[in-house]
Amino acid sequence: MSWLTTTPAPAEAPAALVARQGAEVIIRHSNTDTHLPWVIWHALTAATRAGALDHLDAEWTVWSSSGGRSRRDGGDVVLAYGYLSGREARLPVDVWQAVAVAIRAGRMDQLPHAS
Repeated sequence: MSWLTTTPAPAEAPAALVARQGAEVIIRHSNTDTHLPWVIWHALTAATRAGALDHLDAEWTVWSSSGGRSRRDGGDVVLAYGYLSGREARLPVDVWQAVAVAIRAGRMDQLPHAS
């Protein structure tokens, strides 16, 4: 199985493994897999690079006109998407920070395929 590893950021944050499987992106962390549709991942990475998700708090931050929004909920970052279906994925804040740093650094531009 091929995966990209985020580098921990800040230093105490755990690394996450990220790969693409079919039309989904999988973020593996702490024995948990978080699945996001590829189209949502693409919009999320663009918003992250643009700095739209740099200061998340308890209020929703909209990053996509098709329903993409995020906020902090305790120790998690909620990645909500789907204008009509209202889905969401959760990542621990430190895992999200490591993923966001890797996105901004361009390390997530060419995701390997999980097998």
